[in-house]
Amino acid sequence: VVKYPHLLVRHFKFYHAMSRVLPLSVYKNMMNRTEVLLIDGCSKYKCPECSGVFQDFRGLKAHLQIHSGDKEFICPHCKKLFFRKTNLDDHIKSVHQKIREYNCTECGRGFFNSSNLIPHMRIHSGVKKFVCDVCGESFTHWGSLKQHSYTHTDSKFVCSYCGNTYKNPKGLASHIRNVHTIYPKSVCDVCGKEFKKKKLLKEHMVVHTSDRPFECDICPSTFKTKKHLRQHYKKHIQISKYQLV
Repeated sequence: VVKYPHLLVRHFKFYHAMSRVLPLSVYKNMMNRTEVLLIDGCSKYKCPECSGVFQDFRGLKAHLQIHSGDKEFICPHCKKLFFRKTNLDDHIKSVHQKIREYNCTECGRGFFNSSNLIPHMRIHSGVKKFVCDVCGESFTHWGSLKQHSYTHTDSKFVCSYCGNTYKNPKGLASHIRNVHTIYPKSVCDVCGKEFKKKKLLKEHMVVHTSDRPFECDICPSTFKTKKHLRQHYKKHIQISKYQLV
């Protein structure tokens, strides 16, 4: 539990990277209205907009996206929404333009910024400096340790919308984002079918064409989707088993 408001602000900035997502005005307003509760000896974060209570501020932050109407910047490529233009610019560079200025000296993999490159380098060094104080298991990334730590607790993260429970805040945040958050839908111009993601629409569009770009490297068969190609491969595996017998 953080005793003073200014320490709470600093805690949010350093441990939850909240200032990277929300505008300063929204950030301050939310901080002032957020209640930090002490339940069963653990701090809980209460949503200032509804009755939702969350294990940590990351879960609350993901939940608050639903209440906010301040998303103003829309990606022209995928229609994803952002609070700030700088976040939109970073998104376009990393996702759509594939700009990777920071490269790993060991494997050559590129990253958008140094904060993503540094944790990656630990994979090659073998250094696992993040150690679980319960079981002693070590991890290369702090995020992996945090997710692991939930295996040692009986905490349940409850969705305030439908009551579904999850073992960790990441699972809850993913559920809220995929089930309860309203995104602009991508619509097929041919049949009118709607998709949550542009990627899914792109995969669907092959249904309306004669293209069969996925080729089996065992026989001459071709398919419209990777899914159908994978299903086809299973037939070859079954045939091989019978031949071996």
